[in-house]
Amino acid sequence: MSHLTEKIKSALHGNLGVMVVSSALWSISGNMTAPFYALYVLELGGDYAMIGKILGVKALVQIVPMLLGGYLTDKVGRKQILYTMTYLLSCVALIRAFAPDYRFLVIAAILEALFMGLRQPSMSSLLSDSTTPDNRSMGFALWRVGPTLTGVLSPSIFGLIMDRYGLRIAMHWGYIAVFTLGAISAYMRQRYIKETLDKKEEIAQETNRVTELISDFKATLLSLNRQAANFIALDFIFTLALGLAEPYFVTYATDSLQVSGSQWGLVMSLVTLVYSITMLVVASPSDEKGRVRFVQASMVSWPISYWLFINSGSYLSMMITRLLVTLAAAVGQPAWTALFTDYCPKEHRGRYHALLEISWSILYGGGNYLGGLVYQNMSIRAPFQIAMTLMAVGGAASLLILKEPEFREQ
Repeated sequence: MSHLTEKIKSALHGNLGVMVVSSALWSISGNMTAPFYALYVLELGGDYAMIGKILGVKALVQIVPMLLGGYLTDKVGRKQILYTMTYLLSCVALIRAFAPDYRFLVIAAILEALFMGLRQPSMSSLLSDSTTPDNRSMGFALWRVGPTLTGVLSPSIFGLIMDRYGLRIAMHWGYIAVFTLGAISAYMRQRYIKETLDKKEEIAQETNRVTELISDFKATLLSLNRQAANFIALDFIFTLALGLAEPYFVTYATDSLQVSGSQWGLVMSLVTLVYSITMLVVASPSDEKGRVRFVQASMVSWPISYWLFINSGSYLSMMITRLLVTLAAAVGQPAWTALFTDYCPKEHRGRYHALLEISWSILYGGGNYLGGLVYQNMSIRAPFQIAMTLMAVGGAASLLILKEPEFREQ
């Protein structure tokens, strides 16, 4: 136990500590609204396909900002981009809070995509820079678990508010809370984050710098080895699969079992708790015993948990199987995230994370869009069935081609 405590103290310092605390503020309010977002689209006049369309548009809009964000992150630094975009993202919540219909959610999604696209490479790079190969899984686990645990009760409390006052009023106050706590989070990052890029460069104003930008991204791709390519390919399969199904867990629960807001809120609070505890338990072994075995365990068990979820016939069994989905994800998450950093040199991380984020946006957003169409026009089980088929293929392939990195980048 003392060894684990020392490892946590070693990982949780400096920038990582600031990021955990500031993100915890987001989590308190974000965990209120996020589990019910799909229902909010329906409440404001959208349909199931519109849920996917909004998420798909968001994914496409992020592409160019991520390229630019990745380039700037490696040229001028991480900090300024990070806190500026955090301020702007908090303001987007006000559009959602006062949206009269679903079209305003589309506007909010586009703006969020622009700001998040610019921010994400800087955030990912700063977090990667703030870990070492020996504590990387633990560092990423703390980054995810700390903020998540802070918001563990938010879905349950918000579900009760929703049952009493209605979804629209509850979401109105929820998004005002997101704005308020998001602005405080941005200020913390502006005040306390320390820049991690050692050498900044001047960015020329000429428009012909596009060629240089493309060349830089090409160099990043060439810096990756075959092990990295195999892992990224498998990750992309799972990203598409998750995109197909994840937004529709809540609609499946309400459509198939007519669960209430408070019932789903309780499920999501338990999901948060199980996810957090599991991440902490597996993080240290992931650093010490190798990442790949944990990633493989996650990839193999994920499709099984999906199958169990869509075959649950009661609220209790739905709750249990939803927790199994979370367990399958959490077992591999610290190692999964650490592997991305293990494979990439520090000087390429901004562009590397930009390329990953762009790919994830296209695949996950495309999955969201297709999942909505399939859910509405085929059956409410179909998105999950397609997703678990893809996951089964990815899980089997992981057992054959995934290997531990020969060398972990600093």
